[in-house]
Amino acid sequence: MNIFIIFFSLVVSVYVSVLMLKRNHKKWRALLIALGVNTVLLTAITWILFIYNDEARLFGIGQTNLLELIFSIPIITWVNFLILELVKQKRIGMKK
Repeated sequence: MNIFIIFFSLVVSVYVSVLMLKRNHKKWRALLIALGVNTVLLTAITWILFIYNDEARLFGIGQTNLLELIFSIPIITWVNFLILELVKQKRIGMKK
């Protein structure tokens, strides 16, 4: 289940960052937006899963696999950065 959540977060952050790249023409701003989207989305999902998981509430979040979501934030951001580097400037209509 965590893999689907991580993949969903990657897809959403790539979509939002490419839209911001088209609008602002600045890769660093698009990357910061993607980092913010990943952080908010994965933290909220982790919190929701923590509330509904009795084992996590009893033994702590470190004893479950919920930490995978938090630790995947920098990895997803790095993958998003690589995707933004591969986006052709001519394809999305950016000025040089």
